[in-house]
Amino acid sequence: MMALDLNLLRVFDALMETRSVTRAARQLGLTQPAVSHALARLRRAMDDPLFLRQQSGLQPTARAEEIAGGVRRGLVQFQAALAPTAFEPARADRTFTLAASPYFCHLMVPALVAHVRQVAPGVSLRIVPSGEAVVTLLDHGTADLALGAAMSLPERIVVEPFYEEQMVWIAAPDNPVVTQRLPLAAIDPAARITITPGGPAPLPGFPAGIGATAQADLGDWRTTPTVPSRITVYESQTAVALVARTDLVARVSARIAAPAVARGDVVVLDRVDEEVRIPIALIWHARQRADQGLAWLRATIRAL
Repeated sequence: MMALDLNLLRVFDALMETRSVTRAARQLGLTQPAVSHALARLRRAMDDPLFLRQQSGLQPTARAEEIAGGVRRGLVQFQAALAPTAFEPARADRTFTLAASPYFCHLMVPALVAHVRQVAPGVSLRIVPSGEAVVTLLDHGTADLALGAAMSLPERIVVEPFYEEQMVWIAAPDNPVVTQRLPLAAIDPAARITITPGGPAPLPGFPAGIGATAQADLGDWRTTPTVPSRITVYESQTAVALVARTDLVARVSARIAAPAVARGDVVVLDRVDEEVRIPIALIWHARQRADQGLAWLRATIRAL
């Protein structure tokens, strides 16, 4: 096998992530012919097609899948080795990839982006779904940081406590459960909105019935009731909007409900059968303990 230069490995990594020559070229700031030429060199060096053209995009071969993780880890380690000891936000030229669910995208990402544009104009942020297993995202360097419910993960993954989110039951102000102060037990289970994630399998480490919804959007914390709800949605903002205009009720995060509560669209029920709090964490890989840039990003998120 001929020697490979770093640029070829960067092209391979981009193709693995985007599954498209066009998107890889855009991501790397190269022309499409340059990426195609690099792919041809990679194929000769590896004596393998590496990617096969399919209608849905480039499909990696078994050999490509085999080396992808090692290539990504090597690139991440190389970048870390060259990174300056001190991170200066105002002078930094770096891209951070943050894995976040709609819950975090709604509550934190707008403020984060606004702050970064002011204090670190050379820093780019990529927000990706957190539906894929967080360990895989962090092991492969596909994400620098994940926001999610605290969980039990391998020792190489750091779970840094952030805050606790309280789950609350909400209803419209004219809902009988509010006007007649009915107990929750009196509510038809079919009138309780079920919130389920729209993404892939739950993150590892969650108990059954908690992980999927906490991962996706901190929606209805409990498992599906014995009597199925007639309404199922995949994120909690939709549930809040439905509750405001119907006789339905839902359990959502207090932070997601807060704007609607402030407007008077919904009210928080004070008759609860259990108090549910979900610990939220910043999740990142232990190999990045010395990464001053990531430390700055985590501190920035904490200060929002």
